[in-house]
Amino acid sequence: MQPRLAFTISAESGLTAARDLTVDGAGNIFVFDYDDYVIHKFDPSGVPLAKFGGPEGEAAGFTHLMAIRAVGDSLLAMDAGSVSVFDLAGQLRSRRALEDTIVCDLPRLHPDGQWAGEWIIEETAEKALTHRNSEGLEQSRVAAYALSELFPGVEPGGMFFINPTQARSYVYDFLPDGRLVWAVSDETQVHVKDDGQDNAIFSTDGSALPFPPDEIQAMRERQASLSPPLFMNVPEEYQLIQHLLVDESGEIWLYVVSLEKSGFLRLSDRGEEIDFHGVEADFDLPRARVTAAGGRLYFLVEGEDGTRIYVVGRP
Repeated sequence: MQPRLAFTISAESGLTAARDLTVDGAGNIFVFDYDDYVIHKFDPSGVPLAKFGGPEGEAAGFTHLMAIRAVGDSLLAMDAGSVSVFDLAGQLRSRRALEDTIVCDLPRLHPDGQWAGEWIIEETAEKALTHRNSEGLEQSRVAAYALSELFPGVEPGGMFFINPTQARSYVYDFLPDGRLVWAVSDETQVHVKDDGQDNAIFSTDGSALPFPPDEIQAMRERQASLSPPLFMNVPEEYQLIQHLLVDESGEIWLYVVSLEKSGFLRLSDRGEEIDFHGVEADFDLPRARVTAAGGRLYFLVEGEDGTRIYVVGRP
């Protein structure tokens, strides 16, 4: 697989902190800006088509926009305290307040309104994967670990800011039927949440790729210069699973980085291995935001020259 550059979005467009992307049935691409919560719409060649949303106080503004998803003739936009439905031209159709307000890192939305997200819980100093219904109420705490495992000195109830470079994280998405698929980034095992039961559907051996010694040393020096409430993880190795996404057919795509191989591992919705595809990319793929639509994979990449959109056909 060799993703090609579809187009570059310059800072002159107003998009300066691209956060998430989604693609509609016509191949139009939506990207939102984490600085001002404006959603930008582009045609497949990069021609700007619309801007909507914006910060709180605007007619259709957001308090803390976290994720977007194109579904049929609508665009779902998830804020910290609400879910909005726009038409694909950017007109607000409805907005529903959530029962519980939390801030998650890049949650995933299902068309029926349920969602999952990685959540830093200050009261317990944990990183958790939370699964919530369309009202925002937690259905399950899927997994969690104490941040002190990787960030010594972080304490429950205190204020802290963490640099999570190559730290353990959760990767997750929904199957078309609404089941949650998830994995821990430092394990090569995939789980499905089904009727409240957690089932491991896939597991394979993999050896983590060592982190470059010079980068470890530089990060240790940076870590030594920090003081609370700033904390930094110094990784010894790369995370094994960097991305997990589900395409419209229900196939599961894992971007795996290991000593044995690196690339996209494709699984069926039952966890059966279908095939493996190495990737030749001229960008840092683990740092990209990835989505699947219309038989393609799309990559959102931030760079000094602006935001770049790459695309590659799925085999």
